[in-house]
Amino acid sequence: MPRVCITVHGKNAQPYRFSLEREVVRLGRASDNDIVIDCPSVSSHHCEMRRNEGGYTLEDKDSTNGIKLDGDRMDIIDLENGQDVLVGDAALDFKLTNQETDTLAKEDHVPQQRAPLPKLKKNKSSIKNSRDEDNHDKPVSKRPTPALSSKPPQMPVSPLVSSQSNESATNFAITIGLLFLAITAFYFGLASGHRSKFPKTEYPQSKGLWGDMWNKENPLIEKKKGTE
Repeated sequence: MPRVCITVHGKNAQPYRFSLEREVVRLGRASDNDIVIDCPSVSSHHCEMRRNEGGYTLEDKDSTNGIKLDGDRMDIIDLENGQDVLVGDAALDFKLTNQETDTLAKEDHVPQQRAPLPKLKKNKSSIKNSRDEDNHDKPVSKRPTPALSSKPPQMPVSPLVSSQSNESATNFAITIGLLFLAITAFYFGLASGHRSKFPKTEYPQSKGLWGDMWNKENPLIEKKKGTE
């Protein structure tokens, strides 16, 4: 009779025997299985051992932790005499007697074992955390890259320079205005106290300070010189 020995860490190994004529042996943590494996890593209905032409296979039944051969997770494993596999974290040791081996060798065996399953991918949260860690030190810019232009970049006008130029122009205008007012006030001050040297009775063309400035000599004197 084929022999299966189940070993769970921290517990005694449990041997099981069954007839070659038995087609299916169910393994799992639930009590309705043919072989009950008391291990947290084993699903309720973890896998099935099936009698095929020329041998046995161990088939995973969509368990959480799967079945493994030499560290690789498998979907179906062709069991051989003396082979050790993992059901979750529980070790399964498959044994056949010499008579059973000879009997199976007479049958036409068709291998059922498939290639190892791909490695389990990280869940979404772990992938997101790893991406966040990888991008933690990378500068992120949301601004699009500006297109190349043939025009040279225009330098922005400094508000300080603009305000200083406006202030200088204002001060210059104020200075010119004050100077003009000062000259006008000075002229009218002189004109108001000026006495013309040309009497208006004799020289009606005299018009105060402005007339005296343009008439450098007394016309009456010129007239007397011409009479003599």
